[in-house]
Amino acid sequence: MKDRLPPAVLDELLGRPGGSLVSCESEPITGSSGAATGAVTRLSGTARLDDRHVRFAVIHKSCEPPTGGRHAAGAADPRHWANWRREPLAYSSGLLPSGPGLAAPRCYGVIGDSVYLADVGATPESPSTAAYRLGRWQAGTATPDLPWLSGHQLAQRIAVSDLNWTGLDVHPRIPALWERRGELLERLSRLPHVLVHGDFSRGNLRASEDGLTTLVLDWATLGTGPVGADLASLALTAPGHHLHHYVDGLNGRFTTIDVALGYRATLALTGAGRIHWMLTQGITPSDGYTDFVLTETSSL
Repeated sequence: MKDRLPPAVLDELLGRPGGSLVSCESEPITGSSGAATGAVTRLSGTARLDDRHVRFAVIHKSCEPPTGGRHAAGAADPRHWANWRREPLAYSSGLLPSGPGLAAPRCYGVIGDSVYLADVGATPESPSTAAYRLGRWQAGTATPDLPWLSGHQLAQRIAVSDLNWTGLDVHPRIPALWERRGELLERLSRLPHVLVHGDFSRGNLRASEDGLTTLVLDWATLGTGPVGADLASLALTAPGHHLHHYVDGLNGRFTTIDVALGYRATLALTGAGRIHWMLTQGITPSDGYTDFVLTETSSL
């Protein structure tokens, strides 16, 4: 379908105007279920530029307001993590990292509420490498004062979460962590805040072909948050001891005490919430998951 690739995007793909679309096929991509994600498709085909035929592949991601769930009411608030217009704004802002080290996929265009992005493939990134590069990016990036950046996502989520642990087969220290949410959120609020991705999870991380860059998908929750918060998202999806890699990347920008608190307090509350969700859905946490949460938060 030739009308699925806007002319401005084609021009950017080809590097200059003057090309024409020969063919374009659309392939839905499943598993991209962010709160503000409408649809994600891979557009691939052939374009003609002068006397050459050029193959292309581009990811088209449309954004739309969520229509249900606990966070739908906040989706129109520019500071809410689920604001549906944020990702197009983020790609238009020039704020996203461009590598080497950490980078967002190249953006070929923002058209209305859609973004057209480079297809970065599916090669997973090493969690330790991603942790180090995350630290480098956050240490070297100022936190801008922009009205559309997400506020503290964890606090927003907890504000509308009333978890009932009655009857759940869970280690007692997990609900005990949740009961400390007021205290832990208050401690997090006193930490240095940095620019955060908001969902720095293993599924959003790809390795570049040359290995020099970690490509990070899904910038819909870009905002500000405590130092160490993004690392907790990574650790909960790729359990392991990544804190020292992150600290190395920060290169002394923040105290180790503050970094560890941001990481552990975020991991405690997020991990407890995820375990509660799994158990209420009849899902048994994977082997070692609960133990990992308890071990990483034992010093709180």
